[in-house]
Amino acid sequence: MAALQATYARLRRATHELAKFGTIGLIALVVNMLVTNLCWQAIPHKPVVGSIVGTVVATVVAYLGNRFWTYKDRDSIGRTRELVLFFAVNGIGMLIETVPLAVSQYVMHFDGTLANNVAKYVFGLPLGMVFRLWTYRTWIFPKADPALAEAQYQFSTGEPLPTSQLPMATSGPRHKRSGSGSLMRATSSGR
Repeated sequence: MAALQATYARLRRATHELAKFGTIGLIALVVNMLVTNLCWQAIPHKPVVGSIVGTVVATVVAYLGNRFWTYKDRDSIGRTRELVLFFAVNGIGMLIETVPLAVSQYVMHFDGTLANNVAKYVFGLPLGMVFRLWTYRTWIFPKADPALAEAQYQFSTGEPLPTSQLPMATSGPRHKRSGSGSLMRATSSGR
């Protein structure tokens, strides 16, 4: 029964996170489409440039939404490192979504606005989105899964872990205290 409850809790958290991610993604998509199509109207002979400009603006919107709403409860890995990773991942995602547009434009010679939108938003964007979701969860906004703590320490995810049951760091006969006054946990060589 406990395993079923843990699975349900994990599924509920993942669904909630996916809904938030999807909402931010939808907002970024609208921004991306508006800016990209405006750029395509302003510079019709440079569809890839317009696509890149739209994606960069949408990336800024996505970062702000994901950092301060979707993943606000996750620890930051350091703002500078987080920003670098976020924009590097989104640069790769931008390349993924731009390839179908470039193939449509320069290989297949479909150069209309409808063809550009289909290539970018029907073929490219879903591939880029899957890549981004996976990397955001894995590297940019990492979090230890409470279910892993349950398996490791045999406590349910609904209860806080009792610190008296965790291994302690020792320095000689006394325990060291961190700046916050709590006992430091040791990382044993077996884990």
